Amino acid sequence: MIAKYIKQFANLRTDASPARWSEATRHRAPHKPLLLLAVMDLFAQGTITSNLIEPNPDLGELFTLYWARVMPPDQRGNLALPFFHLRSEGFWHLIPRQGKEPILAAARQIRSVSQLRDTVLGAQLDEELYEELCVEESRNLLRTVLIETYFAPEVQPALVEQGVINLEAFRYSQRLLEHARAQQITERLPEEEIYRPAARNQGFRRAVITAYNHRCALCGIRMLTPDGHTAVDAAHIIPWSVNQNDDPRNGMALCRLCHWTFDEGLVSVSPEYRVIISSLLTTADNVPGHLLTLTDRAIIGPVEQSLWPDLDALSWHRRNVFRGPEL
Repeated sequence: MIAKYIKQFANLRTDASPARWSEATRHRAPHKPLLLLAVMDLFAQGTITSNLIEPNPDLGELFTLYWARVMPPDQRGNLALPFFHLRSEGFWHLIPRQGKEPILAAARQIRSVSQLRDTVLGAQLDEELYEELCVEESRNLLRTVLIETYFAPEVQPALVEQGVINLEAFRYSQRLLEHARAQQITERLPEEEIYRPAARNQGFRRAVITAYNHRCALCGIRMLTPDGHTAVDAAHIIPWSVNQNDDPRNGMALCRLCHWTFDEGLVSVSPEYRVIISSLLTTADNVPGHLLTLTDRAIIGPVEQSLWPDLDALSWHRRNVFRGPEL
C-alpha cells in the first residue's frame, strides 16, 4: 500500500512557474510538500492521535519553520492554500463544519486560515495513509520522496535537519515541563541529553509560551494569528549564557516591548510577583506610554502553579540587571 502513496506524493499538483518559484523549489510552489512535512512531524511527536488533521497553531508553526528554510524572508507562506488545495490529491478529505457543507462544496479557493477554520474542522486522510504515517519507517520514506522530488539538492539537507530539530525541540520542551512539574531544580538536563542549539532554543520557546498560553506575563497582551504567529517571546530571566538554565521557571512569556525593557533592566518582578518599574523609564525624552500603568501590577503567570517564575531567578535579575533598588 505504501507504493500507492509514494507515487501520489511524487506527483502532487503544484503551480510550476520559473517566474514565480526559484530553483530551490525546482520552480514549483512548495506549499503542499511543506505542509505534508509539517503533518508528518505531528505524527512523529505523537500529537495526532486520530485521523483528523486540524489547521491549528502547532501545524501553522511547523509549516512556517519549513517555509523559512527554503523561501526568502519577503515571501510569506500561507497554510490555508495547501490545506484547501490538497483535497485535489485524492488522499486528503476536508471535513466541513456543521452547516458549512454548501460553502465548502462551492469554494474554489480559501485564502486565509481564519476562513479555513471557519469552514472546516480539518482534513481526514485515507485510512491506509493514516496507518502508514503512524509508522516511523513509512513516514521517513514518504518524507524522503517529498524532499527529493520538490526541492533542489542544495536545500534538501536543510529540510532534513529541520525535521530533526522539530522533533528534538518537541521532546526537549516536554522534558523541561516534566522537570519543572516534578520540582526538580537542575541547571541543565543530563549530559547525554544535551540538544543542538536550534532544538534547545525552539524547545524552550515552546515550553514557556505554552505554559503562559501565549500571554505576556507583564502587560497581559495575547495576540495569536490563526496560522500560529504569536506576539510573545520566551524570555530567560537569568540569561542562558550565565547558567545554561532552560528550566521554564527561569523564563517568562513576554511581548517584544516587555522583553526588551526586562532585558534592559527597566522593569523587573518583585518577590510578591508584582511588576516594578525603574525610574530611568521616565528620564530624558522617554515616552513609556502604557508601561507606566504596569507599576505594582500582579504578573500573569501560568495556570500551573509549579511553572511560575523561580523566586531565586527573579532575585538574580533584580540584583544584576534591574536599574533600581534591590527589594
